[in-house]
Amino acid sequence: MIRFFKHIPFILLCCFISIPAFSQKIATGKKTPAAEATLSAERSKMLCKPWQLDTVSEFGVDSKAKGKEANDGITFIADGSFFITQEGAASTGIWSYTGGRINALTKNPEQKLSFKIVALADTRLVLEYQFPAPDLRKIRYGYSPKK
Repeated sequence: MIRFFKHIPFILLCCFISIPAFSQKIATGKKTPAAEATLSAERSKMLCKPWQLDTVSEFGVDSKAKGKEANDGITFIADGSFFITQEGAASTGIWSYTGGRINALTKNPEQKLSFKIVALADTRLVLEYQFPAPDLRKIRYGYSPKK
């Protein structure tokens, strides 16, 4: 038993040395687009234009926009305003970008939306919307530039 107590300082010293070594993060110097706090000028230029909904993906199944969704779209403006048509109903509001998400508040009816940017390019925008609790299901909306 006395031998065990002699080794306690050694065990504690090993813990104090090894725990901080494993808990340090490796800094790569690169930021992923989703982790950016603000949109770069290039990405803002890609996002801020009229987009036409063409694909809706739910539970991993892609389908073409049809019925009420056939004319849906979204337009982001660089001044923080936006226009959206969802299931044929048009509304306007304001938007902001934080940590890879577009947070939007519509005026008519007053509704809060939060979209994760899944893909953003000159010719493609994919946004993911997660329904609030208790549903929590996710839908991906695929957009192409409006013609």
